Formats: sequence, structure tokens, C-alpha cells
Amino acid sequence: MLFRVRASLRDRPGALAELATRCGDAGLNILGLQIFPDLGTVTDELVISAPEAWTARAVAELVGGAGGDEVSVEPCTTHDLIDQPTRWLTAAADVVAGTARLPELLERLLGPHPEKWSPTEHSRAAALGALAKRVRESVGREPVAPAVPAPTGSGAGAVQYAEVDTGVEAWIGRYVVGRARLVGDEELTIEVDPSWRRLGIGTSLLHRACTVAAARGREHVVLVAPASDEGFVGMVCGAGMRARIRMRDGALTARIGLAGRTRGQVPEPSSH
Repeated sequence: MLFRVRASLRDRPGALAELATRCGDAGLNILGLQIFPDLGTVTDELVISAPEAWTARAVAELVGGAGGDEVSVEPCTTHDLIDQPTRWLTAAADVVAGTARLPELLERLLGPHPEKWSPTEHSRAAALGALAKRVRESVGREPVAPAVPAPTGSGAGAVQYAEVDTGVEAWIGRYVVGRARLVGDEELTIEVDPSWRRLGIGTSLLHRACTVAAARGREHVVLVAPASDEGFVGMVCGAGMRARIRMRDGALTARIGLAGRTRGQVPEPSSH
């Protein structure tokens, strides 16, 4: 029996090894693996070969016992073992040729439940949808498919922000795709999931975090990022905020004054 298994694991060393060990001890063989990193968790998709006596429920219980969360298991075929880049390139070729509809392609690639897709998979689906739109525009024919399906609250235009004890979080659907953390007396860090960068989320988090910091009595914040962060300067400058930017000891810092900031001062996202 072949099963396609999806589960969320905590993003910590050894988590996947523990799952693999549990599978091996039970006589299950992992034939395929995809990893979709999120913030703080990792969504793993595995193709598992199990003895005939195993059921989907038994596989789910084993994966859950190994630390898996939001586990889903369904029977599959050897088609699911095809190299993923090859599957996506083939799908892109079908879009260009106009021989397949986008919803059918996405269901074949990602499954029929968009609410279970990871942020990385939503980003891939959006890219394939953008390709379909460009093909339609270039040849002047009707769209090969309707808009890419997505769960409620997903998409760059539907980001939800929430103030939390540590600062501000950005949500798309049920996923946290960005965090702005207020650390100590002045430090601020911003992290955005790689699949959702350059959509204005980091800039919005910066504005919101500064407003929250001001409301909590801070007079300034020091935004900190690794020197390798290519988007740091663009994000700060694009936010239109006065800041002194420096690089020291392998880190970039921007000291931002908060005088005069009040709640509600959050502009629309830019492209940073």
C-alpha cells in the first residue's frame, strides 16, 4: 500500500529523524519526501509504503505519535513519486499549450483542499496562475482557468495583522507568515516567510510594530538584521521612516525614532 502523508512538525533538529525512525521501526518505508518550511514549523509531505494490513488511520496515528500535527493520510499511486520539479515543469508546459485547466492541474499537484496547502504551495499555485494569465494575454484567448483557489484570508491583499505580547504577527488564512518582535528595551526584529516576501508584509509589520512600541512608551526602536539581508535597507527606506542605518559585527541596525506616532498610522504595503 502507498500512502501520501502530510504533517506539520516543529522546526527543530531531529524532528524529521524521529519520524523516520518510528516509520522504520514499524516496517514503513519512506519513498518520497517534500519539505515546506513555515515560521516555526515545517510541513512535510511523504509517500510511504506500508504492508497491506496497514490502514490510513493507523499511519496517521503513527505519524501523530512521532510529533506530527495536522496529519492527513490518503492512499496514492506511484504517480506521486515523480520528481516534483518535473511535475511542476510539466504542468507549466500544459498551461502554455492550453491543454489543461488550472484547477485540475493544481488539484493533481497539491490535492483538492487549498485550505491544507502550505504558504510555499500557495506561492507556487499563484506563480502557475500568473503564467496562465500571461499566456492568455500574449495570445489573446480566453483564460485557461479561473483564479487560483485559496482559503479564506489568503493572498497578499488579505493579510491579517494581530498585536501580541511579543509585538505583531501577520496571518494569511491559518498561517503565520511574518512576525515583528519587540525584544528588551529597544530591539526590534522582523521575519517574513520566504514564500511571502516582497509583498509589503515586512513594511507593514515595521509600521505596526513601531506604533505598538510607541503606545507601550518607547521613544525609539533599533531594528536588527543580519548583514546578508538584502531587503533590509529597502524595507526601512521604503517605509519612509527616519532611521540611522549602521553595520557592525556582521549585523545591520536601524535606529528609528517614534516621536509623534499614534495608532492608525499604517500605510498601504509597498513592494518590499
